[in-house]
Amino acid sequence: MIAIIISKKDEASMNIGNQLLRNYEWKNEEGVLIHKNKIIYFIEDLHLYHNNIDDEIKKLGYNVDTMIFASKHSSKSEKKTLSVHPIGNFTFAEYGGKDMELVKTNPFLMRNALQLLKEKNTMDYEVSYEATHHGPYLKTPTFFIEVGSTEKEWKNEKAGRIIADVIMEMEERSYDVAIGVGGGHYAPRFTDIALKKDIAFGHIAAKYSVPYLDEEIIEKMLATTPNCKKAYFHGKYPQVEKILERKGIEID
Repeated sequence: MIAIIISKKDEASMNIGNQLLRNYEWKNEEGVLIHKNKIIYFIEDLHLYHNNIDDEIKKLGYNVDTMIFASKHSSKSEKKTLSVHPIGNFTFAEYGGKDMELVKTNPFLMRNALQLLKEKNTMDYEVSYEATHHGPYLKTPTFFIEVGSTEKEWKNEKAGRIIADVIMEMEERSYDVAIGVGGGHYAPRFTDIALKKDIAFGHIAAKYSVPYLDEEIIEKMLATTPNCKKAYFHGKYPQVEKILERKGIEID
């Protein structure tokens, strides 16, 4: 079962939530709305700071395999984006979650969502992975799916509908799984590799996070990226390569 988390304090999240409600049939259950193997769970606060939300849903009686956070993306560049990304913190938790803790992701489902975003995008928006960043903290596999990067895009109903349809249509397909190291926040190299080589990325550490990649945090990257056998680099980081090679990870 997949849980879709909608924040009432997030304009893009509510836009996506409204598109889900408008275009699909949902049945009211205790605390959630349900459609086949998916549930919608509304929260009053922002996603980033809502730790252990999976425990809340489990207490309602639902066993969720993956949690999808529908959210806005903000950036100073005001770039128009449709994106997906894992969550967690390579250093201190400035925006939710826990210090130096990464959350387990679902590389297969996230990769399929990325491809569907690419296929359905008929606007001048850029489709990409983003690097791992921010909270909340939970134990269930998860990722964010976002529209950015200003209020105009957050409230764009067409963008909201694209993400709503992706959420409802995405499915787990098997790919080779990798982590990414280096590059910018929007991970253009890893996005291209995923779509051209059928690679499913889990955690991605942008170049600004590389200084924090010691053996302990790299082990967490691998442990929270199920089935990971490869690592792709954008830039040269020999110390990280040595650690990964010791752990039997193929470098590309």
